[in-house]
Amino acid sequence: MISAGIFLCLCLVSAFNYFRQRRQRKFVANLKGPFAWPLVGSILKIVLLTPKSTLFIPVADLELTRQLLLRESHLDTGYELMRDWLADSVLMCQSDQWSQRHKRLTAFFQKNKMSEKAYPDLLAHAESRQVFNVWPIVSAKIMDFTLATNCGVHPSEQYKQAFASLIKLYRKRFLSIKSAHRLIFMLASPFTRRRQQKLIKSLNEENIRVLEQCRQHQLLNNQAKIQGITIDHIEATTRLDHQSLIEVLNVSGNLSDDQLLAELNTCNFLGYLLCSTTLCFALILIARHPAVQQRCLEELRIAHSGKDGNLQETPFLESVLKETLRLYPPQLIVGRELSSDFPYTHSKVGDAALPAVAEVCINLYEMQRSEEHHGQDASHFQPERFLDKSCELLSFGMGPRSCPAQQFSLMLLKSFLAPLLLQFELLPHGDALRPDLQMTPGLSNGFQLAVKLR
Repeated sequence: MISAGIFLCLCLVSAFNYFRQRRQRKFVANLKGPFAWPLVGSILKIVLLTPKSTLFIPVADLELTRQLLLRESHLDTGYELMRDWLADSVLMCQSDQWSQRHKRLTAFFQKNKMSEKAYPDLLAHAESRQVFNVWPIVSAKIMDFTLATNCGVHPSEQYKQAFASLIKLYRKRFLSIKSAHRLIFMLASPFTRRRQQKLIKSLNEENIRVLEQCRQHQLLNNQAKIQGITIDHIEATTRLDHQSLIEVLNVSGNLSDDQLLAELNTCNFLGYLLCSTTLCFALILIARHPAVQQRCLEELRIAHSGKDGNLQETPFLESVLKETLRLYPPQLIVGRELSSDFPYTHSKVGDAALPAVAEVCINLYEMQRSEEHHGQDASHFQPERFLDKSCELLSFGMGPRSCPAQQFSLMLLKSFLAPLLLQFELLPHGDALRPDLQMTPGLSNGFQLAVKLR
């Protein structure tokens, strides 16, 4: 009896959804896609049914993507999956607020300078020359640097554990039928949701403590300046010698505490996600292409022959990182939620429009491996293609919503990669790559690498 009632309710909701979406289906009649049966539609549409009756449009076409991302009028990203953690951040804020917040972040990341990082943890692996998973070493270093840069202090071990656990939880939720939609996630996975909220609360509690210390430090500094006194150190927490993101956001004064925490969490999450994934893939790819490794080494030695060791004068190393980002974009899917009808022109399907309220999911992983735009060797690792300025990279986004920390991220990756290549030779050992695409690209068999001292 209960099963029959549930089935009847599903049929009624599906029928309502079918008739409500008639206008949307007319808009996309010129696009190829699965046939939608009356009442039931497609299985995915039923499982992810929302009160908005959203139309999901997966896209892997560069011509359509370029038009959509460059528009000023379609800036809503629609990242419902992570709204509990990153809500009201630069990633999800309203389009009228986005421009000012994007400029503030861009200015912060442009001012920060890099120093090269050391790798004492690899010495033992270099002596044995055994294959090991480089992910724990690299991700720990990236996490420490990212959290310290944004928070202004070295985070506690409890904070780092909660941060890593929360990202792991979201990776499992990505493309999961029972947890992708918030309402279904609450009903189908109550214990996982409770753990998620507990982790978010733990992170925000420590963020608030750091924020209060930052405000106290700023207040006492202002008072000291009025009285002609210099204060070098106030709180017990060890602060870093550069201005942190949380200080910049606090000084701006036009963000609420919830917005400030969301901004901080977003930069922590995206910075860690982008750099740790990209660096690990870059190490694996360089190790398995000896000619690329040798060219990087020669370029770095020339750059370090000067007094400053300027990493900005390493175009081939940068092309290696961009090629890695092309093949393995840290953000597999970019979303846009259309607030109004989106008219477009296309050389193959003609002129048409996508309907309002539709969610467009751009598959970067598939699109950046397209032979149509990158040739028959599109799936091969060839950094030389980025020495030609005409090659386009979408891993940082495009248009008004592009990543505000693009150059900062590339310099950060160089600062981690350069000392490693100068000190160690990457050996082409390990099993074949087995991609694992869960929110971010990974390898199901780990990032297997072997090294030896030069």
